[in-house]
Amino acid sequence: MSIEFSVALLVFLLTVILTVYNHRQAAALRGIERLVEDFVAMQIRDRRQKRMEELSAINPLEWLSKQASAGLDSPVTVTEIARAVPDVQAIEVRLKSGAHMVISTLSKSEIMRFDRRLRSSKKGKSAKERVANFASRPLLGKSRWGWGVMTVERVMSQTDEFFDLEADAVAKRSGVDWRSPSRLWFYVVR
Repeated sequence: MSIEFSVALLVFLLTVILTVYNHRQAAALRGIERLVEDFVAMQIRDRRQKRMEELSAINPLEWLSKQASAGLDSPVTVTEIARAVPDVQAIEVRLKSGAHMVISTLSKSEIMRFDRRLRSSKKGKSAKERVANFASRPLLGKSRWGWGVMTVERVMSQTDEFFDLEADAVAKRSGVDWRSPSRLWFYVVR
């Protein structure tokens, strides 16, 4: 019986020793994992910092053309920024084809809600007031349901790691503040 007790005690001691060893090894691996994560984060931060310094040379029209074209069947060329609408964090641009495009951080339903408010606020106004409100014309045109509007959604996770920085720089040059968006919608109005 003493041999059986000695064997049981030995098995128990080996189990305790292995458990302590495994916990120490797991802690060491977690430490290495944190070091690798910190190293990768530093590399990303350095690349982003370098890119932020280069953003002064970004061409907003080319960047908008590139982003919109990436989600369409045929490429589009932005020729000018027509207006900024800070109420819905949107900019309206003209395309080479004659159409216009609205770029915003808001979804189509939110833009259409804004357009409906504009249309309802213009009822019963004099001609002079309507001319004064021309700058606040609906973004998605006269369509009440958004027909004739092609929507392109660009998401940071599907583009590159500088999407938010570039979008923010383009927005600031265009008169709106997108605050480093992770998602933009491009509405091409025919």
